[in-house]
Order: sequence, then structure tokens, then C-alpha cells
Amino acid sequence: MKTKHIVLALFSCLYIASFAQVTPDSTEQLSLSKAVEIALVNNYDIKIATAEREKAKNNNSIGNAGLLPSLSVSGGTDYSKNDTKMEIIGQDEPIEVDDAKSMSYNANARIDYTFFDGFGNIYTYKKLKSSDNLQETVLRQQTETTIVQVAERYYQVCRTQQNLHLAKESMRISKERLQKAIDQKSYGQANQLDVLNAEVDMNNDSTTVLETEQAFIQSIKDLNLVMGVPIQNLYEVDKTINYRDDLKADEIITAALLNNSRLVVQQQQEKISNLDVKITNAAKYPTLSAYGQYGYNRQDNDAGQLLYNENIGTSAGVSLKFNVFNGRQQSTREKNAKLDYIGQQERTYQVKSEIERDASNAYTDYIYKRKIVELQESSMAQARLNFEQTQEMFQIGRVTSIEFRAAQQNLLNVAAQFNDAQYKAKVAEFYLLQLSGQLIQ
Repeated sequence: MKTKHIVLALFSCLYIASFAQVTPDSTEQLSLSKAVEIALVNNYDIKIATAEREKAKNNNSIGNAGLLPSLSVSGGTDYSKNDTKMEIIGQDEPIEVDDAKSMSYNANARIDYTFFDGFGNIYTYKKLKSSDNLQETVLRQQTETTIVQVAERYYQVCRTQQNLHLAKESMRISKERLQKAIDQKSYGQANQLDVLNAEVDMNNDSTTVLETEQAFIQSIKDLNLVMGVPIQNLYEVDKTINYRDDLKADEIITAALLNNSRLVVQQQQEKISNLDVKITNAAKYPTLSAYGQYGYNRQDNDAGQLLYNENIGTSAGVSLKFNVFNGRQQSTREKNAKLDYIGQQERTYQVKSEIERDASNAYTDYIYKRKIVELQESSMAQARLNFEQTQEMFQIGRVTSIEFRAAQQNLLNVAAQFNDAQYKAKVAEFYLLQLSGQLIQ
């Protein structure tokens, strides 16, 4: 009866999700919320998206849009040394100077400002702000994707860990069955065939343990990669599952059409494309600009009538530039910008329709997965009852070892299916929240 109590304890654990960590050197307890917290700090894709967000934030300034004046300072000096020969009007003899030196110095401070360029600089500033908002949404989108990836990998660890526990318990039962067959054979109550069958089943269970253990180790490495931590890290996981019962189809679809990050990104892309049209159109207007300069210039000469010349003072000017004809390049750019905008509009309609469809399908998928969990739970209870009764009859010799093995395998298969159904439903819930834009909340 000892075997019966072990099996009953094992499959009762399935209902309360409290299997112990099978890795002997695991010391850390890892919850899903903690895994997400670690990933939000260490995940490589989030780090890349954060860097792109910072770049867009840095670019978002009136200076980059050309709305501020530019100030430049320059200076320099030139030196020359030449043999010089000059003939001056009114003098009979030419003047010759060997190694005549000439030096010039200059220093200037200049300010330039564009007063009007068809409002192109204003639209450019609006585009920089929109690009900043776009990258912020892209970062949010990557964050949501990472959270879902963490949930998928985390529950995969839970599933494979429970499957490994089941496989080890099955192997333990098979070992006890083999030992019983050997003992019965020694007393003449079983034959060699019973021993061989029990040994084959135990070997099969041993193979299953190895395969499941490999899958378990790989699942931990997959989770570590998403979290951005050392691949060889080991830990216990919290396998408790709680489902949300407040999700409704119409609310999910409405929220998705308002908050879905993919749709918001596309709408922002459309807005930027519209600003590109305005920026392109601005080039057909005249450009009015002005400059002011304060400068110093001096030149020293060893030869010539002018030994030195020095200037210091200010200068200013205004310029107006208008493109009359440039081979229809402006017209081509305007047409292409409008076509890009039209394409973005159509893309927005497409993404909106896809999001509405995906949200509806995701909700249906979630509801059906929840129903499958309920059915598997009922099957679990029936399979457990069948195993208990078969085990009692096996102990008194009322059923064969083959029948006992069939009941054992049936219970293990149903337990694995129930385990798989629970985690698939929970991952479907995460995906549903991602589509509706509620995941980060």
C-alpha cells in the first residue's frame, strides 16, 4: 500500500501546484513578477529600444529643427616668404626685395539665422517631437513583447519541471513494480515474462526521465536568455496559476483599437508621413535669411607700397533665395511624399483591421483554452480514480501488470495534458492583454 500512498500524494500535488524544485543545487525562488522585473532591466532588446528612445529624445529640440540661430567663430593666419621684384609707375628702377615676408591674420564671429523657409523648420520640429513619441511607443511595444516572452518561457519551465517530476515518480513506481515481480517470481507467483515486462517499462520510464530533464534544462536556459542573466543560473519557480475572470470580448476589442501598441506605432508613422509632405512642400517657398559678422583682419608686407593693412568692424546682410526651376525635382519629391502618406494611411486601415481580428481571435482562443483546462481537470479526476482502483486490484492480483501499466500511463498522460493546458491558457491570457494594450497596466 506504500506505493498507492506515494502516487496519491503525487497527483494531489497537481491540483495545488506545489511540486518541489527537482534541481538539487537550486536555492533561489523565482516568481513570474520577479522574472519580469529582472528582464525589464537586463533584456537586450529592451536595452536597444531604450537607446533608440534616448536618441530620439536628444534629437527633439528646436535647435535640430533649425529654429535657433547658428553662431560660428573662425580665425587663422598665413605666412609667405618670396623674392619680390616690383616696377612702380614714376620710378625708373624696379624694386627688388629678397626673402620678402608677408603675414596675414584674421578672426571673425558670425551669426546666421533663417527667418522663413516655408515653415519647413516648424514642421521639422513637429516631426522630431513625433519621432520622439514614436520611439517611446516602440519602447513600450518592446516591453510588452518581452513580458509575454518571459511569461512563455517561465511557464515552459513550470511545465517541464512538473513533467520531470511526473516522469521520476513514474519511474519510481515502475522500479517498485519490477521489484515486486522479482519477489513474486522467487515465490513462484510470477513468471519471467512478468519480470521482463516490468523491466522494459522501467527502462522506458528512465528514458523519459532523461528526455524530460533535458527539456527542463533547456527551458531554464531559454528563460535566462530572455531575462538577460547568466545562462547557467538555476532556481525554483512558483507554479501557482490564477486566471482573470473580468475579461470581456467587446471591452477587449475596444481597448485594442485604442491602446494596441502596434496600432499606435502605425498611427504615429502616418502622422510623420504627413509632416514629411509639409516639409517637402516648404521647399517651393522662398527662403529669407540674414547674417551678422564681427571681424578683424590684418596683413603685414616687407615689400610693396602697402606695408600693412588692418580692418576691424561689423558687417551684416540679408539674402532671399527662391528656387525657380530645378528640373522638376521639387514636383517629383512632392508627388512621392504624398504617395508615401497615402500608403501609410492604407497601412493604418490594414493594421486596424488586423488588430480587431487578432483581438477577437485571441479572446476566443483564451475562452476555449479555459474550457479545455476544465475538461482536463475533470479527466484528471477520472484518471486518478481509475488508477487508484486498478492499483488496489493489482495489489491483490485481480488485474495483470499490463493493465496496471496501462492505468499508470493513462494517469501520467492525462496529468501532463492537464499541466500543458493550464499553462497554455495562462500564456493566452498574457497575449490577450498585450493585444488590448493592458499588459503593462
